Amino acid sequence: MNMILGISLAVTNANSGGAAPTVIYYVDPAGSDAANGLSPATAWQTLSKVNGATIPAGASVLFKGGSTFTGSLNLVEARHYGSSGLITRYGSYGTGRATINTTTSTNYGIYAIDPKYVTIENLIVTGVGRTTSTASGVFLEVLKLASTRLPAVTLSNVDVSGFGDCGILAWSHPSDSSPSGFDDLTLLNCLVHDCCTTGNGIFMVSNAYGLKNLAPTFKRTIIRSCKVYDNPGGYASPTSHSGSGILLAQTDGALVESCEAYNNGAGNTYAQGPVGIWFYDTTNSIIQFCESHHNKTGLGTSDGDGFDLDGGCQNCTVQYCYSHDNYGQGYQLYQYNDPTNILSLTGNTIRYCISENDCQQNTATKGAFLLGSADNTRACSGNAIYGCTVFNSTASANAVYIFSNPNQFATSYVGNNIFYLTGASSKFILSSTSTAPALLFIGNCYSSPATSIKWGATTYTTFSNWRAAFPTQETVAGGATFKAANPSLVGTVPVGTIGGFDPLLLGAYKTQAASVCKNGGQDLNALYGISMGSRDLFGNTIPQGLYDIGCYETA
Repeated sequence: MNMILGISLAVTNANSGGAAPTVIYYVDPAGSDAANGLSPATAWQTLSKVNGATIPAGASVLFKGGSTFTGSLNLVEARHYGSSGLITRYGSYGTGRATINTTTSTNYGIYAIDPKYVTIENLIVTGVGRTTSTASGVFLEVLKLASTRLPAVTLSNVDVSGFGDCGILAWSHPSDSSPSGFDDLTLLNCLVHDCCTTGNGIFMVSNAYGLKNLAPTFKRTIIRSCKVYDNPGGYASPTSHSGSGILLAQTDGALVESCEAYNNGAGNTYAQGPVGIWFYDTTNSIIQFCESHHNKTGLGTSDGDGFDLDGGCQNCTVQYCYSHDNYGQGYQLYQYNDPTNILSLTGNTIRYCISENDCQQNTATKGAFLLGSADNTRACSGNAIYGCTVFNSTASANAVYIFSNPNQFATSYVGNNIFYLTGASSKFILSSTSTAPALLFIGNCYSSPATSIKWGATTYTTFSNWRAAFPTQETVAGGATFKAANPSLVGTVPVGTIGGFDPLLLGAYKTQAASVCKNGGQDLNALYGISMGSRDLFGNTIPQGLYDIGCYETA
């Protein structure tokens, strides 16, 4: 079967159930816009022809693989999209992928206005360079009002580079209270790199700011197997988020999985900066099986983190992820101060994850985990960090940094985690306040050259002194719940970059059979009603006997 026939049959089966062949238009730089475009021998020639053509619902427009098409692919509702059951497709044919090369600094590579029932796949999109371009590579924009929901938009195997704003930007323009936006927007196997002076690698956001009074703009978004890297942000016009890898906002029911974000954010010079993969103003969403590493921030004073559930996140989860060598935190729970527009930070979970040698810059004011709130009026309740493993060999690392009044994290828990620090000046906990905390540490394993817990102005060098000052910490029914011992990991750490999530490459973080962590954890569900899930980072069923401490559950 040749390549052209293979594509034709695949589209026919997908869209017409084996009935009449789907219409396919071919585009070749050696073609002619005066031709009918219906075969490689009668191919169209230019992007302008496609932009002006009316494409039937369910048809395909295929650009010759290995060829470059200069300009922009501009798609509009009246001419270029499909309908329910008839997905219109734009992609490549022949050998390799076609390239859409935008040679104007203000033009997008692909610009889709009010897209629906459309798949864009197997294309390379290039701009004039991130320091020259002011546009995004792929821009999906909602312009309609009146509660328009746009379904079934997919980007697959698209490589974007050389744009100054975002690599891939999905944006809902309406600023009224109608719940306009995208349903089931999907990104698969996309690469975004060498973009971002003012924007982010992959960014989904709404002009209708805040979920507190509005329906979410994005519902059931999926970002899977995407790689976002070398997007520095911040050079020409620094903004607080520029240089983030993957950022979703105003979203409900999102899934980000099997993605890798690295070396983003180095150009951001704002005081509060970028993160590898994160959510804000988002509900009921999951980040899982991802690796986020070597992300940076230009000032080094804030962010440059691996993962973040930020202001307004509710019932969101980061699980089975690997963060390492980031300038900032490995994982962050943070509520910024905007009680008028933003939801409270409640019901979020970070579990069965690894943080390795995070906090590479300004370690004294960062931690493998950060819990913080600038909003002193609302509690950040019902959050939990459990079943994770932290390793850090820097001289003055912090396992947990509490940036705000710990009472803002009422009924929140840090449990069954391994904190394995080898630096002489490391601290297990660094809290910026001495207020008696509502945040509870339960069932953790602590290993360091010397015990150090700094709470406000006081540093505690023994667990007994710390627990005497705060009798609820590491205590259940009057008994101590912590382990102060080497966790006895199976392999040699650090592991370093693995190129995406693969638990087979993280086996060094399993604990030995004789480890104090085996059956050493607490049943957080029985104690506090925390659902602990059904598996560990490596896919093992939990519990096997009693709960273990850390990301590995051993039989």
